[in-house]
Amino acid sequence: MNIFDQAMALEQEGESLYRQFAQEAPDRGMKHIFTWLADQEARHCQIFRDMKVSKAVSVTEGPELQDIKDIFDGWKDSEACINIKTTQADVYRRALGIEQKSISVYENYANQCADAKQKAIFLKIAGEEKRHEWIVENIIEFITKPEVWAENAEFSHLDPDYYL
Repeated sequence: MNIFDQAMALEQEGESLYRQFAQEAPDRGMKHIFTWLADQEARHCQIFRDMKVSKAVSVTEGPELQDIKDIFDGWKDSEACINIKTTQADVYRRALGIEQKSISVYENYANQCADAKQKAIFLKIAGEEKRHEWIVENIIEFITKPEVWAENAEFSHLDPDYYL
């Protein structure tokens, strides 16, 4: 299996997982986020498919993430908590692992590439995967927040961006 086949397999695994998450999402915002992530993984797979057959490829910036940031902001401002079982958070951690593996693999492929254009594409997609990682980390943080934080005046969150 060559690097393009491996990259496509990673992207297909991520896309499948995100489509499953979108179907099972308990919240419209989560459904939107997971659908967007699945679409991004499908786009990455097509890029690698084109690279495999030496088709000219360019990676343009993905759609603006502002709507996803708005969903996160809405969750922070909401008194309601999305009711998700802890086991579901573990499933989302699997997606986080896939994103982290993708970043590592693509950065490694970029280091091995002799072709400057292919190297740039692998690095660009690794950068997009880092944004996906951030999104999944935020979802996990949100749904596990009641498990890990005591919400009272004695405790404060150390992350200064938490309340932004």
